[in-house]
Amino acid sequence: MQTFILRRLMIGVVILFFLSIIVFVLLSVVPGDPAKQRCGLSCQGDQIAAIRHSLGLDKSRFPVNVTGNPPFVEFHKNSQYGDWLRDVVTGDLGESQYFHQPVTKAIRNRLPVTVELMVLTMVLTILVGIPFGVISALFRNSPLDYVVRLTSIFGLSVPSFWVATLVLIVPLALWNYSPPLGRTVGFTHDPIGNLKQFTPAAAVLALGSAAGIMRLSRSSLLEVMRQDYMRTARAKGLRERVVVLRHGLKNSLIPIVTVLGLQVAGLLGGSLIIEQIFTLPGLGQYTFIELFNKDFPVVQTMTLYIGVVVILLNLAVDVSYAWFDPRIRYS
Repeated sequence: MQTFILRRLMIGVVILFFLSIIVFVLLSVVPGDPAKQRCGLSCQGDQIAAIRHSLGLDKSRFPVNVTGNPPFVEFHKNSQYGDWLRDVVTGDLGESQYFHQPVTKAIRNRLPVTVELMVLTMVLTILVGIPFGVISALFRNSPLDYVVRLTSIFGLSVPSFWVATLVLIVPLALWNYSPPLGRTVGFTHDPIGNLKQFTPAAAVLALGSAAGIMRLSRSSLLEVMRQDYMRTARAKGLRERVVVLRHGLKNSLIPIVTVLGLQVAGLLGGSLIIEQIFTLPGLGQYTFIELFNKDFPVVQTMTLYIGVVVILLNLAVDVSYAWFDPRIRYS
């Protein structure tokens, strides 16, 4: 097990390295000049050049030069990518040019908001997706099954930003109510107010993921119910509830856990829009604002952070397989 985890972590470091290069290249070709956007329309050439120098934009993009014929590869120290990567490795994430505060402090202040939103979303996803998927499988081809399947198709079809807009507009138009916006209510300070603020955003994020888990739970449990050991359990005289929950559900959880781990990556991406719509001061809103203002080093750092979370979650999902199925061994 330790060898497996160590090998996966080493592969994760390589993946993060190539992810950083890909993100850097994509942000480099984005239209617009960060120096001009930060300086404004009335800036002159000398002012723009000074800002570019202060941001390090006058350096080459990568610490590699290809010159001569035949080509000669020359490495050097000063480059935009090299400076950013060195700062990330040494723990110096720099300062946000828009918020004028260290990136480390911004992450520390905003991380609890994003973590609470993700945890609440996953709780809603599990509480809605798995039970209704099991009910749909147990009452296959019944009216209840059709209702669950139609609901899951609806949840997968509608875009989350459209649902989020309706969640804000409809209650305001009908009942003159809207969740708390523009401020953060701490859970320890006011639990009810905190849930009023986070639950609508978490429910919108959970809509699509719960619908996917619902359909997967149904199909996975139906497949397990056809296995020989399920018929043997019934032949032994076990209650149907014990057969379904102890033998059927646990053995059908492996594909569900896999998808849940992958959905977290999608939820982190979706939080950029949802946190902006519901004005939640989390890392998603922070990344959205920095991307809009072309503070690319901060965007690269936040993308790398998401990559780290996804790699660790996938590792945790793979390790959890051994608990769901004792036949699985790691080497």
